[in-house]
Amino acid sequence: MNLVMAEAVEMFGTFLWFLLMARVIMSWMVRGQDGALGKIYNIVLIFSEPLVAPIRKLIQRSPLGGGGMMVDFSPLLAFIAIRVITNLLADFLRNL
Repeated sequence: MNLVMAEAVEMFGTFLWFLLMARVIMSWMVRGQDGALGKIYNIVLIFSEPLVAPIRKLIQRSPLGGGGMMVDFSPLLAFIAIRVITNLLADFLRNL
């Protein structure tokens, strides 16, 4: 049972990783577009914003983010956090 839970955690982490990757790639192409691609981008934003917003707030509070940076590094930190948390949780479940 623990192996099944570990695999489920890894699959969910992979899903979140791909969701963030879609957000990053689509943010370069889709901004301001209406139509099907714009709607898909809005759905991706709805589901990925809860992952990125807390990290963005932490960056803005830090000395590095106070000046209004041109590049949003919160997805990059979210990628790292997802991988670390997924690996730790999956390893914990496997070793139970």
